Amino acid sequence: MITLQEDVRYWLALTVVPNIGIQTLLKTAQATRSSLSSLRNLSASKLEAIGWKPDQIACLQEPHPFTMKCMNWTSSGPNRYIITYDCDEYPSLLKQIAQAPLMLFCEGDYRLLLMPQLAVVGSRGPTHSGLINTQAMITDLLMQSDVVITSGLALGIDAQSHQTALDLSASTIGVLGNGIDVVYPKRHANLYDRIRKSGLLVSEFPPSVMPSPKLFPRRNRIISGLSLGTLVAEAKIKSGSLITAKYALEQGREVFSVPSNINNKEASGCHWLIKQGAKLTENAQDILEELPLLFSKATQKQAPEKKLKQVLATTALLDNVDQIPAHISRVDSIKTVSFNHTGSGQEGESSLVLHAVDYDVTPIDVIAKRTGESISTLLIQLLEYELRGFVTSTSEGYLKLRG
Repeated sequence: MITLQEDVRYWLALTVVPNIGIQTLLKTAQATRSSLSSLRNLSASKLEAIGWKPDQIACLQEPHPFTMKCMNWTSSGPNRYIITYDCDEYPSLLKQIAQAPLMLFCEGDYRLLLMPQLAVVGSRGPTHSGLINTQAMITDLLMQSDVVITSGLALGIDAQSHQTALDLSASTIGVLGNGIDVVYPKRHANLYDRIRKSGLLVSEFPPSVMPSPKLFPRRNRIISGLSLGTLVAEAKIKSGSLITAKYALEQGREVFSVPSNINNKEASGCHWLIKQGAKLTENAQDILEELPLLFSKATQKQAPEKKLKQVLATTALLDNVDQIPAHISRVDSIKTVSFNHTGSGQEGESSLVLHAVDYDVTPIDVIAKRTGESISTLLIQLLEYELRGFVTSTSEGYLKLRG
């Protein structure tokens, strides 16, 4: 790993050269019969001769303001690395994408970058069945392979993916859409720390860079770029998960999509992907059939029965704050459905009770456990939702229709 201050300064400078990306840099290196790391040795006249402008050349000569901050970060804790494009440790799969990052800031076990990976992405506000299905599928997959689970440390499906891998003592990589030292979202501080100690955190952004909506698509291309395939567990049509799937297709990687109830809006993006040719994925075997490389290091790996039962326990899933989506968190500030005088619920609004009901039949005692409400209170609220057309009652419980 390149960690010398002068090298870091140079690679940071490459990242901010105006109007020049990785493809232009590679063409420059090819034209001058040099490597990326030796472009610094080229004279200004030679760079000008192949089309570089004075302001671009100047970037290679001026000290970068992030240099000392980056060096301080690497030296202030163990297992912190800066891996540049020319390093042997830089993942070969990532080099294949159109806009590969010039450098990666890593904390944890950097060797995971070179192992077979599966990206798992999905909704930040998943249904209960979406969380459970994700947990079960990843568990099944990790029972049969040593695949590294790669995701974006976001709320919902991302968090569930990381958590499941960690609980099975398997490997996971969290790709950040901000500086490597910034915890986002804040509620994932414990999960961030677990991945840092037992897996790997990765970012193309220097320390102290704060999260921004424009940075997350850049993170998504790395998630898919590191991986042999991308599993979309539950996602809407307009979501970051579908952006990741789009990147995966452009990068020539496999895309797997988990189907759901046709009325589940959180899975509308999954159904769209299946229509576009993504593999309908019901179990781990569907993934392993397309990615036999995942069998390369271990086949039919068995985990201790006790740990398997622990991971699959629904109660454990619901008791972990990091795994509960923001919209079903047990707080009083949750937005509730507001009914107008015509008796229809305002579109887009939700309540804790409504989100506790699945698109499959959900027993009343399960709803009570998820919400913390008494059954008598729930029966009144559920009757109102039934009259509004949001749920229907059956002999075994309640079934969500929409919302």
